[in-house]
Amino acid sequence: MSLYSGRSYTPSILKTSSTIQERIKATPKSASKVRFSLPHSQNVRKILQDFVKHNNTKDYQHLICLIRDSELTDDDLCSLLKEANNCISLLNNDLRLFTEVLLKIQWANRNKDLVKEYQMFLLNLLAGHSFHASVVINNLVTLFLPYPTDLIWENGNPTEEDSKRFSNVHQVLETILERLPLSKDIFIEALYRYYPYFKRGVHMNDCYLYNLLEVVKYAPNLKYDILDFIFSKLIAIDVNVPRDFIKKVYLENGKDELFKDEKTTTTYDSIAVETLDVCLKRMFKFIQKECQNSETNEIDSDKTKAFFKNSLEIFDRVILRTHNSHHTQFCWFILFKIKPRLAETFIDHLWKKVTDPGCFRNLRLTSVQYIASLLVRASYVTLRLLRTYLQEFSSWIHSYIDAQDRIDSVNPTLKHSVFYHMCQALFYTTYLRHKELTETTKDRAFLQNLNFLKIISCRLNPLRVCHPVVVKHFAEFASNYQLAYCYTIIKQNARALVRKERQNHGGLGISLADNVLEDSYPFDPFVLKLSSEEITPVYIVHKEFDLNKKEDEDESSDEDLDEFLDLKNEPNNKRMKLSND
Repeated sequence: MSLYSGRSYTPSILKTSSTIQERIKATPKSASKVRFSLPHSQNVRKILQDFVKHNNTKDYQHLICLIRDSELTDDDLCSLLKEANNCISLLNNDLRLFTEVLLKIQWANRNKDLVKEYQMFLLNLLAGHSFHASVVINNLVTLFLPYPTDLIWENGNPTEEDSKRFSNVHQVLETILERLPLSKDIFIEALYRYYPYFKRGVHMNDCYLYNLLEVVKYAPNLKYDILDFIFSKLIAIDVNVPRDFIKKVYLENGKDELFKDEKTTTTYDSIAVETLDVCLKRMFKFIQKECQNSETNEIDSDKTKAFFKNSLEIFDRVILRTHNSHHTQFCWFILFKIKPRLAETFIDHLWKKVTDPGCFRNLRLTSVQYIASLLVRASYVTLRLLRTYLQEFSSWIHSYIDAQDRIDSVNPTLKHSVFYHMCQALFYTTYLRHKELTETTKDRAFLQNLNFLKIISCRLNPLRVCHPVVVKHFAEFASNYQLAYCYTIIKQNARALVRKERQNHGGLGISLADNVLEDSYPFDPFVLKLSSEEITPVYIVHKEFDLNKKEDEDESSDEDLDEFLDLKNEPNNKRMKLSND
C-alpha cells in the first residue's frame, strides 16, 4: 500500500495551519470573474463526499474557486446555501476550507430571503459542529466594522442600509448566544480582538462602539464585561490627549495631524481628539437610555440605581486607578445629572476610601480629588451636601492635627500626603463655592466653625505644601471674610524656601518645592466640543485660575495684619466683599 494513498495527501492550498484569508487566497486564481453556477454533473454533497472519502481534490478545489471568484447574485447564493444546508452533517474539520469560504461571503446587506437562508446555515452549522463557533463568531464580529464605501453617519445615526446590515448580524449573534452558552467567552474575546485602534479612523471607532452597545441590549449578562472594556479603551485615548492639545486642535481647525509636546517629547494625534469626542457623545446617550423606561422614556429609578451600582465597580477598577484622565469620568457626571441623589452615594463611597487607612494611598488621594471636584463643579450638588463634606474635611483634618500634636517631631513627608490633599480640597472647595457659603449670617458662622486658623497654623504647615495658586486665592478669601490670616505664614514659607534653595544650589535660583501638590482635578473644564452639550447645563464655570502659573510673592504688608486684627476685635464690623468668582 502506498504511503500516499487515501486521504494522507493534502494539497498546500488545503492545509489548515495558515489563516483563513491565506488559505482562501492560496487557491488558484480564475482568469476573471465568472458567472456562478452549481456543478451540473454532480451536486455539492457528492463533491464534498468524494473529497472526504476518496481525496478527490480537483472537484473540491474547483468548487472553492467557483465560490470565491464568481459574481454571486442573491439567487446564486440562496441556491448554494440550500445545498450547504443539506450537507451540514459532512462539514467537519476535513471540510474546513469549504466552510470558511462560505463564511467570507458578504451576506448581511442582501435581500431578506438570502439573509434568512444564511442565518439558518450558520445556526445549523453550529448545532451540528460547535467547534466552528470560533470562526463563525469572529467573522460575525468583523461585520461590526464599516465597509470602506460606507457613508459617514449624520448626527451619529446609522444610515438605513447600515442599520439593516447590523441588525441582521445581531439577530444571528443573539440566537447563537442563547443556543450555545459556552460561546460567551469566544464572543468576548472576539470583541476585544477586533476593537479598532483609534488611528484607523473616527467613523470606524464610532461604528464599532455603536455595535458593542447594541450587543448590550440582547445580552445583559455581558453588559458589564463590555462596558468595562469600552471604558478601558476610551480612557487609554483620554490620558494621551491633554486639554492643551485639544484646544490646539480646535484652534488649528484640526489641520495638524501630529503635535509634539516639547517638554515631554510626547507626540499626540489629532484623530484621537475627534474619536474620543464622538465616542463619549455616544456613551452619554447610552447612559441616558439605560436609565429610561423603554416604553415611556421616563427616568426609571430602579434601572438607574441598578446601572449605577454596577458601573461603580467599573469606576473603581478602571477610572479611579487611572492617573491624569480628563473626560471619560464625565460619564458618571452625566449619570448624576439624571439622578442627583446618586452623587451623594458616590461621594459617600469615595469618602469611605479616603478615611480607610488600609486603602492604597494613591486611591485615597484620588478619591479626595474626585469629591472636591464634584462638589465644586456640579450644579446638582446641594448646599446641604456641600456643607456636609466641608464639615467632614474639617473634622478629619482637626483630628489628624490633634494626633500629630502628641508626637514630638513632625516631618511633612509622604506619610502626611492624605492630610495635605484634604487641606487643599477644603481650601479649593471653600474658595470656589464661596458665594453659596457666605450669603447669610448662618452660612458665615458655619465657615467660622471650620476653624481655618488652627489648620493653617498647625505644625504640618499645609500652606507650604498646597499648590501656590490655591493658597493665594484661599488666603484672599479667608482674609476678606476674617476666617484666618494666611499672609504671614505664606511669607515665612517663601523665605524658608529661598534659604533652602540657596543651601542646596548655591543661590542659583528659586524653584517650587518638590512636594507641592498636583495642579488638576478630575472634573476640571470639559473641553471636547461635540459631547460638551450634555455637560454644559449642569456644569459650574468659575473664573479659572491657572495652577501652572508661578505666582509672584504676595505683596501683603504687616499693616494688613494689623488691620485684620483690628477688624477681628470689632463685633459688628461690616463684611468685606470678595471680587467676582
